[in-house]
Amino acid sequence: MVSIGPVALATPLLLAPIAGYCDLAFRRLCREQGGVGLASTDLLNCHSVLRERPRALRLAATGRFDRPVCMQLYGNERDPLPEAARWAVDHGADVIDINMGCPVDKVCKKNGGSLLLCDVDSTVRLADRIVGAVAAGNTPVTAKVRLGWSADRIVAPRLAAALEQVGIAAVIVHGRTTEQRFRGDVSHHGIAEVVAAVSRIPVFGNGDVRSPADARQMMATTGCAGVMIGRGALRAPWVFRRTASLLATGDPGPEPTATDKIAVIERHLELLLEHAGEAAATRCLRSRISWYGKTMPHSKPYKEAIRVAEDTGAIRRTLETWRERAMADEEISFDRGNQGSWAEIGANLVETA
Repeated sequence: MVSIGPVALATPLLLAPIAGYCDLAFRRLCREQGGVGLASTDLLNCHSVLRERPRALRLAATGRFDRPVCMQLYGNERDPLPEAARWAVDHGADVIDINMGCPVDKVCKKNGGSLLLCDVDSTVRLADRIVGAVAAGNTPVTAKVRLGWSADRIVAPRLAAALEQVGIAAVIVHGRTTEQRFRGDVSHHGIAEVVAAVSRIPVFGNGDVRSPADARQMMATTGCAGVMIGRGALRAPWVFRRTASLLATGDPGPEPTATDKIAVIERHLELLLEHAGEAAATRCLRSRISWYGKTMPHSKPYKEAIRVAEDTGAIRRTLETWRERAMADEEISFDRGNQGSWAEIGANLVETA
């Protein structure tokens, strides 16, 4: 069993703090599917949480069904990150994460995220202050990093070793540089160098883990203690359950059927309604259905119908029609001769959504 400080994880699998996606409804959905060891909130601006702005409070919302939970904060040494860390603990965080890896301009322009990789000494001092701020409650602090700003400025091994010395309880490393963003291949060698640089704390690998086999390969080739899954979970929230099974037994178990996947989408809709309301649930599922569709053949007409749906009632009706069609052939394995009928279905769905 892997632990982050005093927080024991049921599995070595972490749900990433995916900006714009990792809301409470989605975290609950992934947990209900099984296999999640730790889930993270969306990244939180330290000023916004301290001022308790409504959007920040929505992003930080949690509950007894969302455990253990990590709250990820971003900022720099001039920002009130230690105070925000204490706020997060008071509002339910089991783990605090410092964002040192986000390549998005709006984060870096505030001297946060990946920009922290450009001044290792200053970043280590900041981490020391944050660790000290929550030490009384024995709340572990982690750091999510990239390999460096660019290929000629790789700092992750040195940074990880220094962070360990000031009390950081785990490091999560995305195996790309900031300049790469999400282009090119993830460097397993780079992650392995970070693993080798620390002596006591776990390192979790991150990047391009889309399947149970990807996770197992990353752990085998890098020696990392576990993996953090981001975009792979958007298309398949069940990836944690199947990956945990593969790691524990050597068998990931079967891929969910089409009807199973439609049930997951329906559950996601229910959770969105519970936590966000009708309008937000409609907007969210309209944008998220493209991710689900990536795992489901012949999904185009249904995705399009949901994408233009005006309310959750229209979404429900489309999902029911989709389920009926899937049940007729559980694998939705229509031959080429049926393509015309799929086009007709799609046209009818768009007209009635």
